Amino acid sequence: MALKTSVIRRDIGVFVVSLAGSLDSHTYVDLEAKLKPLLAPATKALMFDLKELEYISSMGVSTLLKARRFMEGQGGSFLMVNVQPQINEVFKIIKALPNVPVFENMEEADRYFEEIQRKIREEQDRQKPF
Repeated sequence: MALKTSVIRRDIGVFVVSLAGSLDSHTYVDLEAKLKPLLAPATKALMFDLKELEYISSMGVSTLLKARRFMEGQGGSFLMVNVQPQINEVFKIIKALPNVPVFENMEEADRYFEEIQRKIREEQDRQKPF
């Protein structure tokens, strides 16, 4: 099965990566190629929408872990929403993403994103000279 990947910019430095199909040993390279330009210091948050992801292999998990490590290494956020039960079970079994926020739906994730962005704006406002 193929993997369809779409990337939407939600705000400056905030991206939603939607995955559909199978993230496996054949398709993870495509995802890595799409993520490459996003794994940059300007990216503050990556949210993966897994609503239509039907299957994930160890290579798929590895690709998500690489993105997570990058984001955490630069103080950014890594989130997942709409995780299908079979995908969530894989994460539970391997305990690969124990501290990654997983949200029930986009609305819950949006509230989280809004809070992140509010904090960034407040920090920027505090740093502005008078």
